Amino acid sequence: MNKFQKSAWINLAGVTIGVSLSIICLYLMARSNAKGISYILIFFISGCLTGLAVFPLLRKKGLEAGFDEREKAIHKRAFEWAAVILLAFLACVCIIPFFALGGGSNVPVFYLPVIFFSTFFVAQFVHSAVILIQCQLEAEDEP
Repeated sequence: MNKFQKSAWINLAGVTIGVSLSIICLYLMARSNAKGISYILIFFISGCLTGLAVFPLLRKKGLEAGFDEREKAIHKRAFEWAAVILLAFLACVCIIPFFALGGGSNVPVFYLPVIFFSTFFVAQFVHSAVILIQCQLEAEDEP
């Protein structure tokens, strides 16, 4: 397993854990009916401190330093797939409730951050999965 694949696995695990924790925190905030900027600041500051604590563990050299031409092509294709799936996911998340609930229905505000975090998760998941799949397919093609 090369550094590119390890990076994809780390991104996949890190984003999954981060989004899961974020959704749990949002659920707890919504359940307690948290209102006001103070709760958002607490959530934001705790996320920043967590990010600063994890950053030294995952710090790498620049992205371009470790990539060869094959990995750049894989990264480009993975980004294209992630963008297409992200747009399709957002279209489904926005259009399906309109047809299912009707135009006059109300959607709780709680769903907005959930949509945000879920789109972030879907995009990163697809990007990492496509990288891993393409690396595996190329490894099978080599003699």
